[in-house]
Amino acid sequence: MKDHLKPLLLTLMIEGVEINKVQVDGGASINILPQTMLKHFGKTLADLKPHNILIYDYPGKSSQPEGMILLNVQIGSVGRNTMFIVPPSKANFNMLLGREWIHGMGAVPLTVH
Repeated sequence: MKDHLKPLLLTLMIEGVEINKVQVDGGASINILPQTMLKHFGKTLADLKPHNILIYDYPGKSSQPEGMILLNVQIGSVGRNTMFIVPPSKANFNMLLGREWIHGMGAVPLTVH
């Protein structure tokens, strides 16, 4: 893969646990935490709050998420409670941070065009 085509991946502290392969996607309107990642924070499906959102993946397939959860995301010295939608599917990232998180942090992602 050419360097300029690679996704923007970070390593962040989430609930005091260092998590790598955190993808930042300015095109995503929500933050996503794959269900398989819940165990890293000592959480289960019982810790999720119900949510009525319907999500669509890149090819346009819809799915009903398991629920939502609030987790503390820390980058550097700045921390923020962040809402994540938890889909039942696996992903090739550990967490996806979308516009909600980017704007809430006051961040300006710099990408190579």
